Amino acid sequence: MSETKPVVARTRPRWFFWLAGLAVFGTLVVLVGGLTGYASGLEQRAARVAQEASVSLRDQFDLGTEDLLAGRYEIARQRFEYILSIDPNYSGALELLEDARRGLNQPTLTPSPTAVPTQEVTPSATLDLSSLDGLVEGARAANTQGNWDAAIEILVTLIGESPTHRRAEVDQLLYTALRNRGLDKIFRGEREQGIYDLALAERITALDGQAQSWRSSAAFYSFANSYFGLDWGLSTQYFSQICAAGIWDGCFKYARSAWEYADLLFKDLDSCGSVVQYDASLRTADREDGPATATQAYTICMTATAVTPTPSPTIDLSATPTGTAGPSPTPSETPTLGPTATPTVTETPAPTATT
Repeated sequence: MSETKPVVARTRPRWFFWLAGLAVFGTLVVLVGGLTGYASGLEQRAARVAQEASVSLRDQFDLGTEDLLAGRYEIARQRFEYILSIDPNYSGALELLEDARRGLNQPTLTPSPTAVPTQEVTPSATLDLSSLDGLVEGARAANTQGNWDAAIEILVTLIGESPTHRRAEVDQLLYTALRNRGLDKIFRGEREQGIYDLALAERITALDGQAQSWRSSAAFYSFANSYFGLDWGLSTQYFSQICAAGIWDGCFKYARSAWEYADLLFKDLDSCGSVVQYDASLRTADREDGPATATQAYTICMTATAVTPTPSPTIDLSATPTGTAGPSPTPSETPTLGPTATPTVTETPAPTATT
């Protein structure tokens, strides 16, 4: 009988398993990176689509307003209904949609037949000029009373009925109503709506200096407000100017921004910088928890910047001076600082209505 040799299992070398593990790890890294890039791409695409949609809605809103002013009520209605189907809370769209619907439901001037003894004629459409003149006078009276909404509504109706009737006078009345309503909205804090009214007025004729000033202030407030809660340093810088003008809630937001900015500086170990901002905030608005935190920052700042006293030299009185003593030194004059320049703030006057 021949001997049966035992079967010996062949073992793989250790480096084989290392290579296999690296291959699996590399595959996982590629997969994770691909999924991350895909997700990032989806987010960027969604943001781009949202931005394009916002621009499209704004364009439709502007076109709808132009259609409304020109008396194209049906087209204006369709535009505003489309905007609200995308964004039900779009500012101003619902109000203008109601204006467009009122324009569609208003009674139109119907043609009246004119009887002629010798022949029969078909009715011809004629406009009652006395009624149109009444609309002009009604808009003028509404402007005099400060009822800007009523004046604009009357004038929009008039333009829809007869775009050329006393157009120069109608344009001036419409400009006055839009300009004054825009300033009223801005002064009440409805800055975006007021800016839009002024933009419509500017399409008729150039804005006066006061309207331009208030529109610039409202736009600057919106710019400053975009940093509120996101960049306390820039928010402090910009709202300090609005607070100096004393308009809207500029001082409240300046005090809040300066305090938050001081907290950030204090955490970054800039205690002296935080003291400046804490002081500015407390000078603008009182805080119950303010003095304790500000005092702590002040103490740390004073301790860090305190001057270390140097020891006085010891004089040997037994030493005999040699040589001739020179003249006693005279103290140098202390330089006198000039006047410190302080920023001046020009307050924006309250808007006044023009007629």
